[in-house]
Amino acid sequence: MTFMNCKPPIFNGEIDPILSSTWIMEIEGTFDTSKCADEDKVIYAETILKGEVIHWWGMVKEVRGCEVAKSMSLDEFLIIFKEMFCPRTTVKQLEEEFLRLEQGNMTVREYTTKFMEKSRFSEFYVSIEERRVERYIWGLRTAICEFVQIQKPGTFQSAVDAAEGRKREMNR
Repeated sequence: MTFMNCKPPIFNGEIDPILSSTWIMEIEGTFDTSKCADEDKVIYAETILKGEVIHWWGMVKEVRGCEVAKSMSLDEFLIIFKEMFCPRTTVKQLEEEFLRLEQGNMTVREYTTKFMEKSRFSEFYVSIEERRVERYIWGLRTAICEFVQIQKPGTFQSAVDAAEGRKREMNR
């Protein structure tokens, strides 16, 4: 299957770590599906940059030289991409939001989604499964939190399952 047949995700240049990191995961999946050669990945990635991001890429090519830019590895491209579209200050803000994240009025599913979204930028706090589980349980509403703690889940998924189960039980 060719790269374009895989309908690669377009990137419009949003300076947003969540959107940018999602785009990176999607484009890497597209490269895998299309069996794109390593030396072609940056050239193909360039074709799906739209809007303002084209100007950024043009400046990169101007500064580094067009051939050097096009021949860089995907890892090199992603380093400069992240510097631009995942600014450290914004990532730090997401980390702080993660540390304050509580379920509040969200459903368990909404809380779990936000938790996973923001935890990608808080690696230190979730790099060990035990820490991930503790942090997740900590943010749950009290009635759900206490139930999940009693279950002593050993994995993040078992904590999520316990929280979902408790919520269903409470809705009966």
